[in-house]
Amino acid sequence: MAFVSDIIGMRHTSGPIILGLVMPYGQELGATIVARTETLVTEFFMPLYFFRIGSGIDVTSISDWKSFAKLETIIVVSYAAKFMGVSVAGMFAKLSFKNSLVLSMVMSIKGLVDLIAYTRWRDMQIIDKQLYTQLVLSMVGITMLLTPLIRFFYVLKIRRGSSMSDPQFRLNIQSLPPRNEIFRILCCVHNEESVPNIINLLEVSNPTEASPITAYVVHAVEFIGRSAPLLVPYKHHKIRRSYSLTNKMVQAFKNYSKSSRGPVMIRPYTMVAPYKSMHETISRLALDKFVPLIIIPFHKNHQSLVLSNMTGAIRQFNYNVQAYAPCTVGILVDRGFPLQMNIHNFTYSVVVFFIGGPDDREALAYASRMLDNPNVEMTVFRFIVRVIETETKLDEEIEFSLDESLIDEFKLGNLGNERLNWNEIEVENAVQVMTAITKSQGQYDLAMVGRRHADVSLKDEEMVDFMQNPELGVIGDMLASADFCNGRVNVLVMQESRELGIGVFRSGGSGRNSDSKSGFN
Repeated sequence: MAFVSDIIGMRHTSGPIILGLVMPYGQELGATIVARTETLVTEFFMPLYFFRIGSGIDVTSISDWKSFAKLETIIVVSYAAKFMGVSVAGMFAKLSFKNSLVLSMVMSIKGLVDLIAYTRWRDMQIIDKQLYTQLVLSMVGITMLLTPLIRFFYVLKIRRGSSMSDPQFRLNIQSLPPRNEIFRILCCVHNEESVPNIINLLEVSNPTEASPITAYVVHAVEFIGRSAPLLVPYKHHKIRRSYSLTNKMVQAFKNYSKSSRGPVMIRPYTMVAPYKSMHETISRLALDKFVPLIIIPFHKNHQSLVLSNMTGAIRQFNYNVQAYAPCTVGILVDRGFPLQMNIHNFTYSVVVFFIGGPDDREALAYASRMLDNPNVEMTVFRFIVRVIETETKLDEEIEFSLDESLIDEFKLGNLGNERLNWNEIEVENAVQVMTAITKSQGQYDLAMVGRRHADVSLKDEEMVDFMQNPELGVIGDMLASADFCNGRVNVLVMQESRELGIGVFRSGGSGRNSDSKSGFN
């Protein structure tokens, strides 16, 4: 386009700009062109263009310091006026002062079009070399100043209503009323290969007339050409026409809904956004719908069918959901061995490993609901860690008390249940826990465990060097390896929202720091 625009008498920069303006967005053309050309443009052409801009700057050309000071004063005043105008407008739009200030910073950063305009003015001799140098350096300076400030001040924080502070509205499985209201699950899928095992998980979750299941199924579609996330219900006619893969997955879920053992309502959505911002949309949807559980697929699921550059993006998406979700998050490690759905002859074997802590309690609470399904058989291994220290912290005492309370409730609710096999194993350290889990292998369809644990020797920061997948935790990482049942068992790793934790399990504690050290790329 640059060549064509130059031949017909236009500036070589005009053609690409016009092409970008007329290019329609969408998977059929716009996003495909961006995906094919982005690497070449951003890694080769843009650095060359910026080098050309830099080579045209001559600091020694600044000789008239009086005019330099006047122009710099005008530039500073204009930026200050823009800051003030955008901030005031943001506050009138009911944005917080902090977010209004961040918005004013974003609006003040200039981009490639401004550089093109400055270069054209210089070539047309509208501005001289000193003025061009001053404008470019001012632009670079404000960008260098504002970019780190934006990253520092802008931290995603999902707004909770005033009722969310009430313990009755805690978005976790433990706080749900006992089997007498709708159980809401948000399932995120990237490809149709994940659908069968998610359907099995919904069926195992025991939909009944007293407690039906509402599944918010979100098909995550990466849209390289769109910066703002888009979440659209499937019933939207444009979604049906544009995304054929969504049609197939939604039809599979609807077919299951018609044949499930109990009432299951499917609420399908299509989310089109860059992976780096998808977690914000997922978190807000979970909060708006009062969803206590989000199920997301493990990034290594069906690797042979997923592009290599997508694996890292999905992994970072999973980490972001764990970090910012307002409710419990479960990462499903899909082994690709779904059971054939037959309502009249459907059996499912689940094993739960309980060590202690909020995540293990969420796993046990979810398992308790599963066990109400007459087609589910369950084995629970409860590890009792012998305490060597004489002094215990208050947080540890609270966690132990909550563990015991939930265990007592679980046992009492399943007295005489022949489908439950309860085992208690005493251990002294993490090595003995790992050894016991290795010896507990069996014919299971699903293994469940919490990501973080109350025992000090099993905390992520202590074991990060020994884990391939820190987002699964110490035990979850081992269960997802080939060492457990030859890698043929699906694994569900649970994590309670960090906003609900106590001590190190709370947002900003050491658990979060360990994530940042893992370096998901």
